[in-house]
Amino acid sequence: MGPQPQQASRQRQLLRELGSRYQEILQKILPARELLKGSVYQLQTRCGKPSCHCATSDGRPHTTTVLSWSEQGKTRLRTVPPEDRVRLRALTENYRRFRRARAQLVGLHHDILRRVDRLEGAVRRAPPRPRVKPRRKR
Repeated sequence: MGPQPQQASRQRQLLRELGSRYQEILQKILPARELLKGSVYQLQTRCGKPSCHCATSDGRPHTTTVLSWSEQGKTRLRTVPPEDRVRLRALTENYRRFRRARAQLVGLHHDILRRVDRLEGAVRRAPPRPRVKPRRKR
């Protein structure tokens, strides 16, 4: 199978477009300076003290803001002081944006490799056939 110029041209065009998209996604990742894996949220609990307001059927549970993350397969929790809530929420959101962009890069990288393989298939030539020498008559 010989070279296929139209298919090769199309693959080159697609690779240029994918390369541009790759650069766009990299621009989302490169500014990241601080990331924090986890989530910041309100945790509602009941303390279990029979005399506490949370023990009644209509009693509101205790709420506290926590940072939750996974470490060695276990979920960890830390109470977040009020002065750190905004900053830690921003850092965890930075982490989620970073990971989403990373996943996009991985998928795009697979697409680029697939297109490179198709380009190779479109431009690769078959090896030349061996030359057959005419036989001499005896």
